[in-house]
Amino acid sequence: MKKLLITGGPTNEYIDEVMKITNMSTGSLSRNLAMLFLEAGYSVTAIFNHSVDTEKIEVMMADRGIAPENFRCVGVETTEDMMKAIEDCRDEGSWDVIIHAAAVGDYKGEFSFLLEDLAEELFAAKDSAKSPEDFLTIMENPKCKLNDDTKISSYQKNLTAKLTLTPKIIGRLREWFPDTLLVGCKLLEGVPKEELYSVATHLAEKNRMDYIMANDLADLRSGRMTRHICTKDGFTGVQLETPEEIFRFIDDKLR
Repeated sequence: MKKLLITGGPTNEYIDEVMKITNMSTGSLSRNLAMLFLEAGYSVTAIFNHSVDTEKIEVMMADRGIAPENFRCVGVETTEDMMKAIEDCRDEGSWDVIIHAAAVGDYKGEFSFLLEDLAEELFAAKDSAKSPEDFLTIMENPKCKLNDDTKISSYQKNLTAKLTLTPKIIGRLREWFPDTLLVGCKLLEGVPKEELYSVATHLAEKNRMDYIMANDLADLRSGRMTRHICTKDGFTGVQLETPEEIFRFIDDKLR
């Protein structure tokens, strides 16, 4: 039985114990692809954000008599959660294909502070600062950080969060799964197709991915679901519209 590992949905990055940074992904493409691969006889492990509704998968499996053990869903919240869940799958034998379709957040909260507190800290340093870099050093690691281990007060009109980059999951996949067919995604907005292809091609080459499904947010808004398939060698000329087309494209590569 062939094995698929698929990611889906957003990641949620905490500002404090309650507030999060997230995105608009619903994980519907990943959910639909999981269903299609299950119907085709694959064993599917889905690493989904907790917000992704998997009830349709369970109903479909029951209707078609698919064994429950053929599907496993690992619920995750943050980018670090998703990265660990994927890494843990290395110990489960070989995987035929990994589709990394989750909308992983680019940023997470590093710390929070009040603008008035930072202003005081910068003002106190004005006489000793010799260059803008001295002020930047303070701003990158101020003394006035708030405690974000609990809920921050709801009445802070000048509450500010400093963001930092999340780890890039796609950059670890080939290291962890050297012999697996790897499919990733890239979303840009309102760019010429040549730029979309160039960015996707660079992503495939840099991360040693077999395929990148590239699409444009402007197209999605207008109802065009086209995903342009790129490799490290450039745009392949293949354009896929539906989950069924994506499934057939990937399934054909494994025959």
